[in-house]
Amino acid sequence: MLDTSSGHAHVLDRGHGLYYGIAHNENKLFVAARNRLVSSDVDPAEERGEVLVFDRSLRLCERLQAPFPLRDLHEIAWHDGKLWLTSSHDNMIAIWDGQLWERWYPLGAQDAGDVNHFNSFMFDQGLVWILAHNRGPSELLGFSLETRQLVQTVAMGNCGHNIWREDGELYSCSSAESRLLSDSGFVLDTGGFPRGVAFDASTRCVGVSALTERKSRDFTSGKVMVFERDWSLRHEIDMAGEGLILDLCRLPAGFALTHSAAAPSLWASITRAHKRVARPEQVFALMET
Repeated sequence: MLDTSSGHAHVLDRGHGLYYGIAHNENKLFVAARNRLVSSDVDPAEERGEVLVFDRSLRLCERLQAPFPLRDLHEIAWHDGKLWLTSSHDNMIAIWDGQLWERWYPLGAQDAGDVNHFNSFMFDQGLVWILAHNRGPSELLGFSLETRQLVQTVAMGNCGHNIWREDGELYSCSSAESRLLSDSGFVLDTGGFPRGVAFDASTRCVGVSALTERKSRDFTSGKVMVFERDWSLRHEIDMAGEGLILDLCRLPAGFALTHSAAAPSLWASITRAHKRVARPEQVFALMET
């Protein structure tokens, strides 16, 4: 949990490998945990990810495990009473309705492996948008929520992460190009490897990680860039030694370390080793790699 004004942070959980993906409903905060690091000697095929569930006091209260492997979990999202998870190793989307788990292969090829490296969601106007990273030129794929048919494709960025829409424009992080892009020509150079975006009415935060060889990523450095709404830079928060930043999420009003400390400006954060105590205002969430 990270205070984006002071840079103070508080660890909510540790020891479950990479933490990647944050979602919430009215009462629970969901965090994807891979139970494995990038540098692990365990074969990726043996990975068994899960979802850590925190209550409104940010206490770990449940661990969700699917009846099938969740491998290389990336972004997760809560929509219409269901938890959606990107499971990139299997080119698969997992969906949990509170009782049952479903596997969905958006582009077929159930046994083809990590072809598209699906990693992000956006729900918009009857569509679920899924970002196909493609380990190169990336695509935003719009599927009908009703039929699960692909109805729109937008090519955008290189090794992309995150999808959002503003004033009709689609935006994404072109991580390999060290910039943010939109489909109408917006460009913002961030340096590094941008991944993880979170907004409120006055502030934008973008996670930026050091560019490094994959096996060295677990113990490298990142930072959080804090912008005004007009994208003018306010300040940066150095997260040296904490690992790459994987996701940012606004902590909803009413969620806090204690209910009495809850405030609408809180944002959630997960990272590895910070031991400073966050003040209960302007807190964002970030995940280490």
